[in-house]
Amino acid sequence: MPTPPDSGYPLLRWFSLVSLAALGAASVLSALLISQFLEAQLLRHDAELSRDFVQSIVTTQGVVDDFGADPGEDRRAAFAEFLAHVGAIPDVLRTNVYGMNRELLWSTDPALIGQRFAHNEELDRALAGELVIEHGTVADTAPLAKAEHVRLRGSRFVENYLPIRDEATARQVGVVELYRVPRGLNAILRESTLLVWIVTLAGGVLLYLSTLGIVRRANTLMREQHARIAETEAWAVIGEIAATTAHSIRNPLASIRSTAELQRELGALSPEAAADTVRDVDRIERLVRTLLTYTRGQAEPTGSADAATTLRDAAEPFAAAARSRGQQFVLDLAADLPPVRGDAVLLGQLLSSLLSNATEAAPTGGTVALHARLDAGTVCIEVDDDGPGIATAHRDAVFRPFFTTKARGLGMGLALARRVAERLGGSLELVACAPRGTRAVLRLPLAGP
Repeated sequence: MPTPPDSGYPLLRWFSLVSLAALGAASVLSALLISQFLEAQLLRHDAELSRDFVQSIVTTQGVVDDFGADPGEDRRAAFAEFLAHVGAIPDVLRTNVYGMNRELLWSTDPALIGQRFAHNEELDRALAGELVIEHGTVADTAPLAKAEHVRLRGSRFVENYLPIRDEATARQVGVVELYRVPRGLNAILRESTLLVWIVTLAGGVLLYLSTLGIVRRANTLMREQHARIAETEAWAVIGEIAATTAHSIRNPLASIRSTAELQRELGALSPEAAADTVRDVDRIERLVRTLLTYTRGQAEPTGSADAATTLRDAAEPFAAAARSRGQQFVLDLAADLPPVRGDAVLLGQLLSSLLSNATEAAPTGGTVALHARLDAGTVCIEVDDDGPGIATAHRDAVFRPFFTTKARGLGMGLALARRVAERLGGSLELVACAPRGTRAVLRLPLAGP
């Protein structure tokens, strides 16, 4: 037989852990890449706007020639006006203007004017015509990477190197360097980065929950399928047992029947006693044959049985057994119970299983009750006892073949009873009674016309 479903591979647990780690890593990586891409695009767009703005001032004021050498007196005023416009750009901490010879022609920090900075990779790239964008924080304690960062320690900045061209000849004439703390741009970057993280993580959570739900459903279906396979194999074993049992007892039953008939002919047994023996043998043989058919599931159940008669016949031996144990047996049948679907012998065996469990569970001085009534188009039969009850964890397991809590039980009575009830179109379930005890609720469909 297969192993129980709970001892199989823990698919749901492993999937929840692995998928959470994978989706979490993918979401974080996606958020990082998207936020970095968005930041780079916004910074480039801002730098391009600054370059175009500065280039328009250079062209408008005609100061292209003033980048190459010291301007004459007649040009100083125009160049000073250009520098004033550049220095007035919002959020600018410092403005540096370089000539093509790497000399710092003008700066908002007068102490830097006239210097040349030998180690400046960004300036080299800008002098080659590239729009250069740098951003970050100049550390308070770390050694300065570049000399022109002096007096900017601790600032969160955007550093743009803007190539300046002579639009008439397309010749580059210099570089304007802007150190800025763009408050508006920084706010947009913060908001957009936060939005990217929220959307990405929310999408990851949604994807995780949706896939987890699908896998949970698949895991449930797999467990149900596993349980059905296990039950099918169990019933196959029961069928083999039933077939072996039927083969083993049919010959002795035939011998008993023949002996009873012979004893009646010889006068050694009264006709009434012989008839009772033959009837009991036929009933046992019919029960074995019917049970064999139901365990194999080969045919649809047919026939009908009188509900009241079947219930009384099944209750009679158990009422006597209950009284002998000092128990009270209550038989409560509604008037005019209609016939039910199924074979009377098989239904009697089904009821015997329920009554046997009830009388065994009820203590000395306890009560066993059998109630029957017409309810919602079915005959509802309830078998109550005031025993210790069945543990909640075992309430469904007791219907599995070979599961039993009894020391000498086979675990086939309730399993076969439910199978018979369901094949008849009815149901069988166990419910807890208050304050103690168990109630078996059997519903049988009414017999057809």
